[in-house]
Amino acid sequence: MAARRVIISTDEIVDHDDIRKDPAKTTIPYYMVDAVVYSPFGAYPGGVPGLYEMDYEHWGEYNQFERQGRLEEYLDRYVYSVASNTEMLEKRVGLERLNGLRRRATVREGYR
Repeated sequence: MAARRVIISTDEIVDHDDIRKDPAKTTIPYYMVDAVVYSPFGAYPGGVPGLYEMDYEHWGEYNQFERQGRLEEYLDRYVYSVASNTEMLEKRVGLERLNGLRRRATVREGYR
């Protein structure tokens, strides 16, 4: 690896026994990883195949702000005015919307 430190951000923590059952699915070996951060919906507004769909409506909103030269306003709403990604997801997006994205995901990769 070309990095001095490797920090993995993941939507799921997989049980060690599952990894041992099929180690070929592990793309980054444990001895190369310095830290793992559990971050549900960490790719939002992007998606993760099999977990949740990309939020196309949100990307449309972002593009509209950007085209109108109001990107700073977008950043104020979704980045600067919240203390964490979790707070942004809860207050600005909402669990109902996130669960809807989850229901639409159909492809499953990895350990499930």
